[in-house]
Parts: sequence; C-alpha cells; structure tokens
Amino acid sequence: MLRKHFLELVLSSLLSARHAFAQTATTSDYVGYNLTMEGDDDSVIYSTENTRPNASLNEPNPDVFLNASVHVGEIDLEVLDLSIGEVRLLIENVTAKAVLEARLQNLVSMINTTLNSIDLNPVIATLGESVGEIADSATSAVGSTVSSAAGALEKRSSELDNNVLYSVNDYSGNTHTNRVLAQNGDLIDVSLDNDGNSSGENVVGTYESEMSFNGHEAAVEYNGEDVTLKEYRYSPIYGINAICAIYLQDDGSVAGTQVLAESNAGGSSTISEDM
Repeated sequence: MLRKHFLELVLSSLLSARHAFAQTATTSDYVGYNLTMEGDDDSVIYSTENTRPNASLNEPNPDVFLNASVHVGEIDLEVLDLSIGEVRLLIENVTAKAVLEARLQNLVSMINTTLNSIDLNPVIATLGESVGEIADSATSAVGSTVSSAAGALEKRSSELDNNVLYSVNDYSGNTHTNRVLAQNGDLIDVSLDNDGNSSGENVVGTYESEMSFNGHEAAVEYNGEDVTLKEYRYSPIYGINAICAIYLQDDGSVAGTQVLAESNAGGSSTISEDM
C-alpha cells in the first residue's frame, strides 16, 4: 500500500507540473519582445520576428538570439510488482523551450577602443615582446637624408630602438646632438659628427626631473626579474611628445628604460648654403 500511495503522489505531481508548464508556455516572459507561437504541440514554432525594432531603450535587440523547443509526444512507463499488481504511468505532450539572448555591445565597444588605440599608437602591439634586447648604447648614427617614406620609417624605428628622444642637427658645423634616455634613467645629450661618430656625452637630467608620470603602472617581468613598469611623458618643447617606460626594482632603482612611442616628435636641422 505504501508503494502504491507513493506512485499516486508522483503521478499527481507530474500532472500538476505539466499543467503549470502548459500555462506558462503560452505566455511571453521576454523583456522587450512580443512572443508568438505557431503550429500544433508536435511542431510548435516560437517567433519574435514581428516585434517592432527598438522596443525598449533599456533592453535593445540582442546580437545573438537562440530559440529552441523540444516536444515529447508520449512517455509510457510500466512497472510490475507482485505485491501491488500492475501500475501504468502515462505522460503525454511534454514541451520544453530554451531561449538564449546575448548582447555584445559592450564587447564591441571594448574591441573598437583597443583597435583605435593600436591604430593611433602601433607600438602598443609590440609591448608583449621582450624589451631586454634594447641596446644600452647612447649613440645613434646620422645617415644621409632620404625622401622616401620607407627611409623615414626606418629612421624612426632606429631612434626608438636606441631610446633617442629628439635630435638637433647642424651639418654646416659638423655637429649634431641626440637627446637619449639612458638605461639608468638619465637624460644624455650625445654629440655626433656628420658620420655619426660620438664625440662626447653630457648628462642633462633624469626621468624624474624632466618627465611627468602619466598614471600607468603595472607589474611586469624584465630581464628575468619582477619589476614595476611606470610610463612617463616627455614634452620638452612644443611638437615633441614621447612616451617612455621606466622599469623599477623594489628599492626604486632603475632596472631599464624604453622609449615606447613618439607623437609629432622631431628636432631641428641646419644645412650650410654650399651643400
């Protein structure tokens, strides 16, 4: 008797659940959508294609919408037990639906912002590469003037690799000056001749005295050790704007430096009249 009573309770619960599901399956639980259903129980179609666009400013149309339904026509269960005889349990017309809505507006905005940043400053795309290969040399050869765009890009790449902040060139006097960010954080003026040979160096300041912190700070690995990266902006004169990375150890000492990017950077050149 106890087992028979238990099966009666199970049957009653299933029928109640089926009745409740049948009631909710025909109503619209969507936010910002008007759900319509077509077809019979064996092939029901859930549709939102007639919903007017921009139905809700707070709940815009999703970028990804998945609406799937499953219908089971009949479940037939037969239990045979000598103590209670024969029990038959029949469940019919069970319908279930699954709805997925995904709005990717924030993700699209994040990707768009990232791509715009890389477009304005392509050097960002190379920040994941090792910075340990940057030369500690404070010299930069002054090559011949090249009018092609390829030559200009190659020169700018060389200046970044050698941490050249800007240059002052005087071909008439065979004297040129490159202001360089040294690996210890000093700012050095390197004197060069027309062939790019160094004739002397002069320390004119440090990153702390000549640059301003732009607020970006991160824990990174530099030359195999954990350091803190801080970005500084260098704008000594109008038209020159360089972003520099300073790698600091725990005690505040400089582990290394790197000129990341130069926007509208440059210098000055003087050419004699007989050239």
